[in-house]
Parts: sequence; C-alpha cells; structure tokens
Amino acid sequence: MHKRLPLFIAVLVLALFSGIFIVKQLLATSLVAFGNEADSRALAVTYAPANPQVLAARGKYLLYRADAPQPVEGLAELERAVSASPFDYRFWLELGRGYESDNQTAQAERAYQQARTLAPRYFETHWALANFYLRQARTEEALRAFRTALELSGETTGVTDARAALNAYEAVAQGLGMNLAALRQIAPPDARAQAYLAKYLAEHQALDAALEIWRGLPANAPRERRDILSSLLIATQTSGRFHDARDLWRAFVLGAGAPDWHAPNLIYNGGFEREFITDPAGFDWQPSAHTEVFARRDDAQAHTGRYVWRMTFAAQMKSELFGPAQLLAVEPNKQYRLRFFAKTTKVPDRAPFIELTDAARPQLFAVRAPVPTGTQDWREVALTFTTPAETRALRLTIRAPQLFEVNTGNIAEVWLDDFSLEVSRATP
Repeated sequence: MHKRLPLFIAVLVLALFSGIFIVKQLLATSLVAFGNEADSRALAVTYAPANPQVLAARGKYLLYRADAPQPVEGLAELERAVSASPFDYRFWLELGRGYESDNQTAQAERAYQQARTLAPRYFETHWALANFYLRQARTEEALRAFRTALELSGETTGVTDARAALNAYEAVAQGLGMNLAALRQIAPPDARAQAYLAKYLAEHQALDAALEIWRGLPANAPRERRDILSSLLIATQTSGRFHDARDLWRAFVLGAGAPDWHAPNLIYNGGFEREFITDPAGFDWQPSAHTEVFARRDDAQAHTGRYVWRMTFAAQMKSELFGPAQLLAVEPNKQYRLRFFAKTTKVPDRAPFIELTDAARPQLFAVRAPVPTGTQDWREVALTFTTPAETRALRLTIRAPQLFEVNTGNIAEVWLDDFSLEVSRATP
C-alpha cells in the first residue's frame, strides 16, 4: 500500500490540476461570451493565458470595440493567439484583419496568405484575400480570388452557394461599379452561379445582360430557372418590358409540363383548367379574396373543359369585388377582341363585369364588358377595342359592384368560362 501511495498522490495532483485547468478554461470562455466587455476579457486572459480563442477575443475587442481603440495591445493579443495556435487559419485571418485595420497592409497580406496556405480548400480564406485585394485596388488579383472562393463555396454540394454568389457580385459592384466583364469573370460556369448573376443584374438595372444569361441556362436546370424567375418578372414588368415578361412566363409554364399555350390567345388558363399560380406572379389568374363573395373553381357547370369560375353572392357586401385578375402583354395601337362565356341566375341590376385597364396606368385606358343577366344558359360576350399608343400591357379583372341587399331565398350566382384575347381581324 505504501509503495502505491506516491503514484496515488501523483494521480490525485494531476487530476486536481486538470480539473482546475478545465474550470479556468470554462470560466474564461464564459467571460468572453457573457461578461462585461473590457474587464471580462482581461480577466478571461488571466484564467486562460494560452487559449487562442480568448486571446483573439480580447484582441478584437481592443481593436474594434473599445471606447478608445488600442491597436498596439490588440494586435499583440492577436499575435499571441497565432503563436498559441499557429496552424489554425482562423487566427491568421483575424490577425490579417487587425493589421489591415491599422493600415499595415504588407503584414495584413502576409497573414491572409498564410491563412490561405493553411486552408487552401476553404472558401473563407480566398474570400478574405479577394476583399483585401479589392480594397487595395488590385483588381485582377481580387477577381481571381473571388472566382476561386465561389468555386469552393459549393464544394460539398457541387454547385455555387447562392448567398456567397450574391455577396460576391455585390462586393465587386460596390468596388468597380456595374462592370459586366468583371462580374462574368468571377461567376463560375455552373447553373446556380449563372442564375444568381442574372438575378443580381436584373435587380440592378442590367436587364438585357440578365435575360441573356437566363436564356442561356441549360434546359436541365429547372430549379435555377425558377429560383430567379420572380426577380426577372418583376424587373421586366417594372421597366415596361411586358413581352419579355410574357416570354419568361411562357417558358416557365411550358417547362413545368403545362399544356401548350395557344399562341394567338393572350390569356393563359382562360378556362380555369389549372389552379391559380401566385408565385412567381406572372400571367396566370391572380386570386383575390372577398369576405362576402363565395368564389371557387367548379367542375359541375363548365362551358367547355372541366372547370369554370363560379361566384355566389349570398351576403350583403361591405366592398366591391375586385379580382381575380390576369396580366396580358399587348401591342400599342392595335385592335383586339376579348371574348368569354357567362351564365347567371338571379343576378340583380348591379351585375358583375369584366374590366380591361392599362397594366401600368389604369387611368390611361379602361373598358368594361358587362356580364349578361336574366339568362340561365351560357351566352357569349365579345368586346372589340384598340389599345392606346402608350399601352403595352393590360390587366383583365373580374369585378362586381357592391351588393347592398341580399334575398337569401333568391341567391345570385355567376359562372364565367373560356376567356380569350386575340388580335382582331376586323378593320379598325
């Protein structure tokens, strides 16, 4: 027993020392995470003077957050962190940022490059160097580093990370302006990177380039094409390029396996055969809820096909009905013919109607086609009109005036089906 006592005491001392060390490390990291800024970080270093994370935390505080920045002391702490863990690229990155904040650009570059040497397959090291070179106006080096960073951003998935791509495009545009050549240079060739370049360009007034890239995306990249469709539709419509928007939408619905969209008919889903599509907002019917009008697709009363749009006016209305609606790309100064079929039952004098307005400026152009009343059989309604010289898109809206009185034993209903809008063959 006495022969084992020294060994027992040694083990006990080692365990006690290890326990104290672990407790100190926990105290230090807790102080960094939850303590009161300067004092907590200073105390944390006394508990764990060789812990690189604690040293780096105090260094960054002294450099960036102290009331009176202390660059000399802050950099010294970051250098100690690097010395404590010389093979961890993260501390070299922090040291590089610290040197750069103190305008020590040569030392900053060496630190950034050492981080890249230690982690050559990590996005973060190339990203840091790319931004450093960009801030130093070393354009070609920056663009090469951005390209490498983006190529590495999707190493685990095989495609460029979307957030990394958008951030890189923004960084380059902030540094160099909307330089299309530079943006193309940093974008990897995979569909994800190209799609998000198109998205970025569309949202920053470079629509022609965005459309060129989108049209060049491979047919086997439906996810990427859909991901950016909303941005492109918004950009084309807000800039008045409704025919481009219609082409985008047409490619989307046909690519999704929809039946072919009959080219002369400007109305997609004119018979309500498909459910409403609300995202991305395009050229399908856009639904509009109304608390007192019960509206739905109905498969029992269709004029042709399977589905019809049915509206039941079973309660006094607090407001007019305004919707659903559909966007239509048209040519200015051209004659069109709107046609649809309707049937009604027990509809009062204040009947629903179909309204066509200029999509961008409703006050510029508006025509209405009343829904016929007094018939329980399908009736064709047709309206011929000429678009103004400034009109390049119309919005077709199903509307109904406010109904103030309702006879619950005599409920009004309306069915609408088979909408079409085509260029008129009649002479204006």
